[in-house]
Amino acid sequence: MRTVTKYAAVAAAAAAVLAATAAPATAQGSGRYTVLSEGHVDVFGLAYEDGALDLHVHDEEHAAEYAPGEVVLKANNEAKTTIPAGYDFLGAPGDDVWILPDTEVAGLLFAGYGAEEIAPGDFANDTLTLTVHDAWGDVDLYTVDDFGTPAVEFDSDEGPGSWQVTAGGHGHLNWAFGEAGLYKLTVEAEGVLAATGETVSTGEVDYWFWVEA
Repeated sequence: MRTVTKYAAVAAAAAAVLAATAAPATAQGSGRYTVLSEGHVDVFGLAYEDGALDLHVHDEEHAAEYAPGEVVLKANNEAKTTIPAGYDFLGAPGDDVWILPDTEVAGLLFAGYGAEEIAPGDFANDTLTLTVHDAWGDVDLYTVDDFGTPAVEFDSDEGPGSWQVTAGGHGHLNWAFGEAGLYKLTVEAEGVLAATGETVSTGEVDYWFWVEA
């Protein structure tokens, strides 16, 4: 399991940013960052405009959009729980874990992804691919079906993870973090243009998360 302790200097800087905001910091600016810690947020917001594919953060609660580098996404300490049986990819049952769930819970981010700004017909099969290439620390993104069975989309111990997004579509994930501290997720979106067959990409984009102890 990788840890975030080797990034102590960066973590200290992020802590200073968060310390300057009142708690809970639902959507408060501090310097060059906005801290989002509650409510509905499309972390991976997708748009295609003027020939460019874009990743951004869409704060549904305040009808605001941000570049990923302008935002710290905070998992409040209410996210802290223990790993249930049958979720071995998270670690040993009973160990601590911080989870932002795929259902709306007061006091936590309801974090998802959205392609509502992608027009039908722009991309082949109306499909784009989201890939998480890497993460600082122990991170897992997963869904759970109606029978309670998890499907892992990204596991930081296993390397890159991808899933498909439909134009105009929207979805939510469970975001699990192995310990408190600072995390960076490196993400890319790409798709094949229906008109030309050309593959367009956002390039690799960094997102920042702070998990409260």
